[in-house]
Amino acid sequence: MKKIVNILALLIIAAQLNAQSTYNVIPLFSPDLTGTARFVGMGGAMSALGGDISTISTNPAGIGLYRSNDFNASVSMSTLNTKADFLGSELSKDKFLFSFDNIGVVFSGKFGGSDESLKFVNIGVNYSRRNNFRKDFAMNGWYADEDGNALYSQQFQIQNLYDNSLPNLGAISSDSYYNPKYPWLPLLAADAGVIDTEGGIRYLPTDANFYSEDRGGVNLVDFNLSCNINDRLYLGLTLGAQYVDYERYSMYGEYDDLGTIYTLENWQKTEGTGLDVKLGAIFRPFEYSPFRVGLAFHLPTYYNLTDYSSAYMAGPDEPDGGYREMGTNWPEAYGDDYIVDYKVRSPWRMNVSAGYTFDDFLAVNAEYELVDYSSAMMEYEDGYSMPDMDDEFDSNMQCSHILRLGAEVKLDKNFSMRCGYNFISSAFKDNAWKYISPYSANTATDYTNTKNTNIFTLGLGYRGKSFYFDAAYQCMLQDADFYTYVDPEVSLPATKVSDFRNKIVCTFGVRF
Repeated sequence: MKKIVNILALLIIAAQLNAQSTYNVIPLFSPDLTGTARFVGMGGAMSALGGDISTISTNPAGIGLYRSNDFNASVSMSTLNTKADFLGSELSKDKFLFSFDNIGVVFSGKFGGSDESLKFVNIGVNYSRRNNFRKDFAMNGWYADEDGNALYSQQFQIQNLYDNSLPNLGAISSDSYYNPKYPWLPLLAADAGVIDTEGGIRYLPTDANFYSEDRGGVNLVDFNLSCNINDRLYLGLTLGAQYVDYERYSMYGEYDDLGTIYTLENWQKTEGTGLDVKLGAIFRPFEYSPFRVGLAFHLPTYYNLTDYSSAYMAGPDEPDGGYREMGTNWPEAYGDDYIVDYKVRSPWRMNVSAGYTFDDFLAVNAEYELVDYSSAMMEYEDGYSMPDMDDEFDSNMQCSHILRLGAEVKLDKNFSMRCGYNFISSAFKDNAWKYISPYSANTATDYTNTKNTNIFTLGLGYRGKSFYFDAAYQCMLQDADFYTYVDPEVSLPATKVSDFRNKIVCTFGVRF
């Protein structure tokens, strides 16, 4: 064990190692449907209509339609039901969430006289909860034939990582204890007695289970400057500052009739900041028509992130009741998390929208957004690229197409009703999989490929002389394929995951 510990101690200073995966950062790129209740009630489809502070992060020109000052705040309550179905074995987890979704202010300044082209110059500042990652997930089952005999095991992947490191590094022996390029996962497994360093795996499971907890999210502060030109052209610029705080714990275990074969636990935390720029315009092409078209470009967000990770593996039960074990953050091995700083460039986004108002009674908006996830990039802190990660983006990711529809009906001069719909196509290709380098400190082998997402919304609003109150209901349906690991030889069946989220948003505001 001491020899393995020596290798682990040297791993932390190896420049060749990294603990990142594209699957760690992809959730940062996909914002939730969040914001004011009016915005949510219309499915976020307000990029051509504008006049709501939440458009500050979709089409910055939407703030240009304000003609008075505005202050508002929103809170939400939601339930998330996650159901996992693996070869007929189902597990379900429920989670209740409370969130402070946004607080913002718009200052509207009238500019010049009635004969001036520049009518208003507006300034907006808004805080929003861009993503909420809070989720619990569980599944159980193993890959078996018709007689119940195990066909595959995570040990195959671990053995493959070990074997692939041998051609250049040699076997784990007295001649290679000080080679700092061995991946963590095979080292843990070898010391815990899970794999045989002489070749071949030792055990096949008759049961397996997985559990994970995700916490944290992404908070966003947007600063906006917009203007109104001749009540026909609206231009906007938004500068966004993001704060990332994401934690994940996972546990995977394999078992046979004699007891535990092994358990693998992983802890990961990602924190950092991101900066983004958004440009937008809204135009009324016909002078006496309320028809509007909108166009917005979201330039890539540039993140500076830090990952903290550690792992623990306990090996097979032994006759004396004990077991062999190893942890990457044990004092004799390291004493703390594996820490790495790196940079990420998110995909660019383009939004095209159209809106129309019928006699101040009905307002409708439709918009299309394109996100090219394959264009994302990762770099080390010193600016050197991560070619493996960039290749993974390119081979796993694709363009996502987003359709948003929204409508608002005025029931009378004070009350309104709203509805909306979103369709979001999958960002993952059908054959996407998580790559773990033979020289990686990454020990979390699980990954999830999300499928298409459907969101349905309803809303109600009250407008007084200065005070207003809005409420909205959101229903989100999303399927995904979950894999506990990759088998190097075959395509394993996926655990079918279904997420069902109910969310209620309330907004209190005042215009002055």
